[in-house]
Amino acid sequence: MKKLLRETIKITNDNIILAIPLVIFMWIIGAYLSYSKLSADSPGELLLAIVTILFMLGAFLSGWFYLVKEAVRISSEIFVIEKDRTKAALELYKEFPVGIGKYFLTFIGIAVILFLIFTLTGVVIFKAGLLTIGNIDLSPLQIKQILGTPEDMKLFVDSLTETQLIKLAKWNLLFMAGSAVISYLTILWVPEVVNGNKNPALALVNSVKKVFKKPLKTLGVFLFIGVLNFLLSFLSTFAIYNPLAYLIMMVVYFYFLVFIVVLIFLYYESEFLNPSQEVKSITDEQTQAEE
Repeated sequence: MKKLLRETIKITNDNIILAIPLVIFMWIIGAYLSYSKLSADSPGELLLAIVTILFMLGAFLSGWFYLVKEAVRISSEIFVIEKDRTKAALELYKEFPVGIGKYFLTFIGIAVILFLIFTLTGVVIFKAGLLTIGNIDLSPLQIKQILGTPEDMKLFVDSLTETQLIKLAKWNLLFMAGSAVISYLTILWVPEVVNGNKNPALALVNSVKKVFKKPLKTLGVFLFIGVLNFLLSFLSTFAIYNPLAYLIMMVVYFYFLVFIVVLIFLYYESEFLNPSQEVKSITDEQTQAEE
């Protein structure tokens, strides 16, 4: 695990340029969502907005995840001159359209399947929650506050009784547990796709099988990511009130996103594509090349 983390940090630092398209896409999708809230006044316009967002996600994710895969591949190559490694990392952008061409439809399929999985899981969890926890008994006004602004949400929480707060906490834990299980089972889905399995349904089945082949190792990676995400979320709550701290946390957040994706891809390749080989040390390779 230590070697895996060390190599992940090295690859992330060498290819931190991967964060740039991520930042740009986040800005574009945020701007489009804000525009859609104001312009989508009819069911047809709302449907068009949803389809547009779906296609935007499919195009970006197919290209970006392919870039990550290529970054991991480049990291395993031996470069006599370190500048050649830097040049190869900078030229990764040429592969972005290649990834879109290869996996665009696949990622559209992934988005649709994920929607169905979370919908079905939500229905099952809701019914299980009604049996084990019970209804919170919210008034129409409280339901409206949930869907409103952050100020409305605060009013909603303040209006709850102690019994309702306890039930709400249990409901949150139940849905978080369901989401965690789905995230754990699908953690290797994207690497499975980008490494050649373009059928999203078949890739999902194969990736879940791989999770169960090495459940404890995969769980270790999953929990490590979860702990880091919790720490970042906790720190971000304090950074909101300080513009400089918020800017720093945003930089850390985008670095974290690149880091965890590289970690998952590197874990997948080291454990399932090359199971007979350990994760290669980039530093050792560079030393050998210099000699």
